[in-house]
This record gives sequence, structure tokens and C-alpha cells, in this order.
Amino acid sequence: MGAIAGLFNIIPGFIWALVCAGLFGWGGINAYRVNSVKAEIADLKAAHSMALADALTNAKTESDRLQKVKDDALAKAEKRASDNKVAAGRARTELDRLRRTVADASSSTDPACKAIADRAATLGDVFGECAGELTEVARKADAHASDLRTFQESWPELRAFQDRLTTFTDTLKGK
Repeated sequence: MGAIAGLFNIIPGFIWALVCAGLFGWGGINAYRVNSVKAEIADLKAAHSMALADALTNAKTESDRLQKVKDDALAKAEKRASDNKVAAGRARTELDRLRRTVADASSSTDPACKAIADRAATLGDVFGECAGELTEVARKADAHASDLRTFQESWPELRAFQDRLTTFTDTLKGK
């Protein structure tokens, strides 16, 4: 303890005052720096929170828009399916009418013309099988086309890509 007291006697008081003032000033500057950094961090956190809230709002809006596009595409698909069902019913009615016409033609022929009756019956059988297969192929093709159209309507970006691709291929072809 005596060494410190002796130090006070050797170094003049004004130097001690300068040292203390310098230490307090350095501490004050560092406190200011720390507080300004804390303020910057608080500002960054606030800006981040606002940006996050805006991003969530934009994501919700975009999600709602895409949901509506999908719902509209599904509604159109259901309408197409209903229209296809009606058209298939009409085709079935027409097919039944043609089958009855062929059956009537084969049964109304003169019994003396057995070959004509057999030919009409065979033609009716073959026509019936072909019509059945054609009906099934048409049903599957309509379902596939409807699924594809629903997919395209649900993803508008795909339509934009297809438009760009068409423009590109037309450019290559020189149109």
C-alpha cells in the first residue's frame, strides 16, 4: 500500500486528473458505441419483423390467388365432365338406333336371301364390337384431355411457358 501512496506523491495531481478524465472519456465513448450498436440492432430487428410480416402477407395473397385458379380449373373440369357425360349419352342413343336399324334390316330381308341376312347379322356384330371399342377409346381420350386441360388451367405458368415455346418454335420456322 505504501508504493501506491508514494506514487501519488511523485506524479503531480493534474496528471492524475488527465488520466482519470481520459479513462472516463474512453468509457463514455465506448458506452456511446455500445448503445448505438444496440440501437442499430433494434432497428434491424424491427425492419426484419416488418419485412417478415410483409412477406407473409404477400405469400397469403399469392396462395389465395393460386387456390382460386385451382378451384376455377376444377369447376371447369367438372363442367366438361358433365358435358362429356351428356355427349356420351347422346352417342349411346345414336349407337342403339343404328344397331336397331341393322337388326331390322337383317330380320326384314326375304328368307329366300339367307346370305344377305347372314351378312347383315355379321356386319351388325362387327359394327357393335367396333362401336363398343370406339366408345371406350373416346371415353378415355375425353378423360385424358380433360385432365390435361385441368392441369394446364391450374398452372398458369405452364401456359406462359407454352406460349413462349410456341413463339420460339414459330421464330425458328420463320413464321
